[in-house]
Amino acid sequence: MDFEDAARVAIENNMFSKPTGDQKIFKDQCAYCFKDPHFKDGLFINLKNYHAFCREHAEIYSNNTGNKLYVQFESTKVIIEERAEERIDGEPTSKMTKLTIEADPKYEFEDKYCVVIHPDYSQKFHDVESVVEIAEYEFGNTKKNFYVFYFSAIKTIAKATSAERLALMSSSSNAWDADIKLITKHVDLVQHDNGKRLALSGWQCEEDGCGLSENLWLNLTDGAVRCGRSQFVAEGKKTEGNGHMQDYYAASGFPLVVKLGTISPNLDSVDVYSYDEDDAVIDPNLEKHLKHFGLDPSKLEKTAKSTIEMELDMNEKWEWAKCTEDGAVLEPIYGPGYTGLINTGSSCYMNSVWEKIYVLQALIQVDSFCERYGEVAIDTFLRCPIEDIHTDFNCQFSKVIRAMLSGDYSSEADPSHNSIKPLQFKRVAAGNHREFSTSKQQDVEEYIRFLFEKISENTRDPMLDPTDSLKFQTWNRFEDVATQKVRYTSQEEVILRLPIPEGMLKPIPESEGRFTVDMMDAIRGAFDKQFVEVILSVKIVFNSFFQGYKSPITGEAKGATNTMSFKTFPDFLFFQVSVRFLFKFAYTNEGIQKKLDLEFEVCEDLDLTEYRGTGQKDNEEALPEDAPTGPAAPQIPANVLAVAEQVQMMGFLRNSCIRAAYYSNGNAEVATNWLMEHMDDADINDEFVMPSANPTARGAPIRQVDPYNVASIVEMGFSNHQATYALKQVATVAEAIEWLFANMDNIPDESAAAASDAPAPSTGGASSSKTYSDGSGKYKLIGMISHMGSRPDSGHYVAHMLKDGKWVLFNDEKVALSQDPPKKLAYIYLYKRVV
Repeated sequence: MDFEDAARVAIENNMFSKPTGDQKIFKDQCAYCFKDPHFKDGLFINLKNYHAFCREHAEIYSNNTGNKLYVQFESTKVIIEERAEERIDGEPTSKMTKLTIEADPKYEFEDKYCVVIHPDYSQKFHDVESVVEIAEYEFGNTKKNFYVFYFSAIKTIAKATSAERLALMSSSSNAWDADIKLITKHVDLVQHDNGKRLALSGWQCEEDGCGLSENLWLNLTDGAVRCGRSQFVAEGKKTEGNGHMQDYYAASGFPLVVKLGTISPNLDSVDVYSYDEDDAVIDPNLEKHLKHFGLDPSKLEKTAKSTIEMELDMNEKWEWAKCTEDGAVLEPIYGPGYTGLINTGSSCYMNSVWEKIYVLQALIQVDSFCERYGEVAIDTFLRCPIEDIHTDFNCQFSKVIRAMLSGDYSSEADPSHNSIKPLQFKRVAAGNHREFSTSKQQDVEEYIRFLFEKISENTRDPMLDPTDSLKFQTWNRFEDVATQKVRYTSQEEVILRLPIPEGMLKPIPESEGRFTVDMMDAIRGAFDKQFVEVILSVKIVFNSFFQGYKSPITGEAKGATNTMSFKTFPDFLFFQVSVRFLFKFAYTNEGIQKKLDLEFEVCEDLDLTEYRGTGQKDNEEALPEDAPTGPAAPQIPANVLAVAEQVQMMGFLRNSCIRAAYYSNGNAEVATNWLMEHMDDADINDEFVMPSANPTARGAPIRQVDPYNVASIVEMGFSNHQATYALKQVATVAEAIEWLFANMDNIPDESAAAASDAPAPSTGGASSSKTYSDGSGKYKLIGMISHMGSRPDSGHYVAHMLKDGKWVLFNDEKVALSQDPPKKLAYIYLYKRVV
């Protein structure tokens, strides 16, 4: 094949786009899987759109789009001898050498580029000078000192910071907490017109006696060049730097600086720091500020890593301490379905992790998830425009699930490529969620609910919604004790909570402070008639409400009960044992959240048939639909008064504290913030009277619902959505319960509630129109997610799954046969229905 002829045909047929200075180059990972340049054959970067594919997926992509022109990018690890870096004109000859941080041995990555044309991938073209659009040229036909480059394809690909890393950098602060970098407040920086102009290379620290030629920063106010601080990049290894730019800021007060070696035509990768904002920032006028001192980004290339890049490198290399089963030597297991998931948390000193990925190990046990996101993944990819594939939820979820099921990343023969790191899925799934979009550790149960809602939102007919295999309905039977009249409501759930009241705890003999709970006792307790006294920490609130409940028929204050039962049995059933703040995780007297030392006597085989409900019976009389279900004259609830007392200790007046506690849903932290925002209100210290109107009229933060109040209401049998919605309408737990009983028919489904915070009439939500899977009430245990650590917001999670008759431990990227699965200590249990 004549390369020039074939390349010209491809270019003339619109299979090539000339790269620009800000071209996004995807070269870290295949768009459809997790293979990278270090895999066999490397990656194939399509010259039409600069997205990367492995060999298998390049063929699929070309056959379906007609784009056939690729640059093959292979990167091989090569051990090197330590040597002095040769320099020409003060610059490293290798520019950004990608050295690892291990002390011994040292190695670097050798990158190779060539051109291939589909379908003949075995024919590799290295000598491509005849096609200048593709060929690598150091300089154009102008004089060298102008530094004008041809933006040829190979050169652009080789020199570019990958689009994947740019995305990671733009969403990371230099503290690696996943906060979005802020636009600096110095956008309109006043620069000194001192006539200073910098050369395009050969910079040195201008501090007397220093002379460092690396880790240099330019002060954008007056053009001063100083070295930065020395930074750790590995144990025992630091970058060069004497901190002279920080000293210069302290003396001059000029805050905005830019790292010289990071300047390139792609301004997204330039490292800008603001001393008085104490963070890496975005400077929208960076090009203007640089040109003021004679630096044109289009004439410079990147020669150094940014601060964030160095922290990312350190994070990727850090060896995390791994939990094992009592120190046992475990036998690794490989193959489809045994893929490890690398923890996407931060480096050691940040103490934040993202452990919710263990949910995915449970979900690939569910047939419908494998079918939706594994079997038809390629169809999902091909339906999505290539420019959207990195941000499309269905594509990113399919990419992860298909990789986990493929066995491509779980091979005994090639341990260097075992496990995957689903970082992009994490970002796409979390979106702008204020908790899940960070690297902080959150409750796994909350994430399951969040993820299921996200999946359903991204499911359109005729797509299969895999969460239907786990969703079920329950009956809630509310009874007016005075008249024995009842009201039945049904609701959708995805997790069955098992409350563990204090009376259910059994001390373990000769083990001080340790308790055991029988699973069947917990199940019976969940489905028993509830007088709401199981929730000890809010007992006063609930008793004041329920003992004061007056029958709408007789007016007698005899109270009410609630009883839950199954309306449908799902194919797979999640149990949650460890409700955070009352049960497995509790509060100490000092207000510190701590995990109880609790063992759960688990039943591997369950028969829940006796807990199926039937709805209203023939001999039961219904409460009138318009009957009120709450006290006529609301009093200030005890929990509001308790929070008010806490805030009052800070020196505020009593009425203002009660008002703040009420309008903040009984949360001390929110109440304090609310009070600070309303100190200038004319009536802030007036006598507080319980209002009858919606409290949000006062400007209360309607979205700041205390999760502990939500959990309190959920324990009565209401869903998480119902509890949250009610707390947005009224201020306290007691009022929310009252509101729910009176307004069950006015609660919109979750998708409608997300669009509006105001009450709206139901339009036939999922619970009334949806068809649920149903069958036998018999189940078998197939999976567990366990927590190791003293608090739910720290520690470590691991997953154990029953696969092919054997229990398997999933501990980050380590996958091994389990010798002693911790069935008594799990946080989440997964059961599968059996015939």
